[in-house]
Amino acid sequence: MPRALALLLLLALAFGQGGLEREVFEEANDARVRAGVPALAFDPGLYRAARAHAEDMLRRGYFGHKAPGGPSLAERLWRAGVYATRVAENLYELDGPYVPADFARRAVEGWLKSPGHRRNLLDPGFDRMAVAVLARAGRYVAVQEFAYRPFALAVDRRPAVGAVAEVRLLGTARRPLVLLYEGRPLAEFAPGPVRFFVDLPEGARPVLVFRAPEGYLREARCPEACPRLGVRFEVLRKERPGYRLWLGLPPGRYALAFGEEPRFLAEVEGSRSLFAPRSWRYLWVGRGTTLTHRVPLF
Repeated sequence: MPRALALLLLLALAFGQGGLEREVFEEANDARVRAGVPALAFDPGLYRAARAHAEDMLRRGYFGHKAPGGPSLAERLWRAGVYATRVAENLYELDGPYVPADFARRAVEGWLKSPGHRRNLLDPGFDRMAVAVLARAGRYVAVQEFAYRPFALAVDRRPAVGAVAEVRLLGTARRPLVLLYEGRPLAEFAPGPVRFFVDLPEGARPVLVFRAPEGYLREARCPEACPRLGVRFEVLRKERPGYRLWLGLPPGRYALAFGEEPRFLAEVEGSRSLFAPRSWRYLWVGRGTTLTHRVPLF
């Protein structure tokens, strides 16, 4: 590797994107502005992820978005502290004895000529970007990461065992049922077999409702009403493995959800600590009805 490039990459490690990386970053933003979409802000977490992937490709001699037997893009971003739900990645590779003076132009033009890479580069839905450029033995790779991160989210995740309210709904429903939590539908069930389990925060008080003859939803006061509806509805205190989470958030109001497909959990003001069982798989964070961050719980 040329000495000047090696020094540039050391500076990048210490202070963020280096000179060549900034050239690609600026060239990419120029392309966006020419296309009529806003320029993107630099994101340190995306840069950590981009650099780690570039180093891995050079060390192991492959080129692709997923390493052989390795993590997905989302997993790589999580490791770098980026929990955004909307992300994308562009890659560029060049073989040669030296880096050309127009490397940035070549990389961006190459992305613009590829439909998928062009779509990522000019997507108006992203607001953050970072570029890493590394070299080894005359092989240069550029990794460009994109994300939509309308607010910063810091996560401290520590393994723990905690109490939850396990909700059970079993039987054969004789009419449409809806399980409400915090006044919002948590799950809906058509008439027929029902086998449903979910963990909610300790002390949760979900409500089972059914469709009344006059067309309104009415609370099913179990256990008295449940036999008539054909189901057994229970809320039991259980101990679960999981994580004690601290969510670092800017001042403001946020929505939390959980599960593979998000189910509403709570609305919170600013930073928050909570116990999250592994059964949730993911904790989602957003504003209003838009969930923009996803924290893995496995």
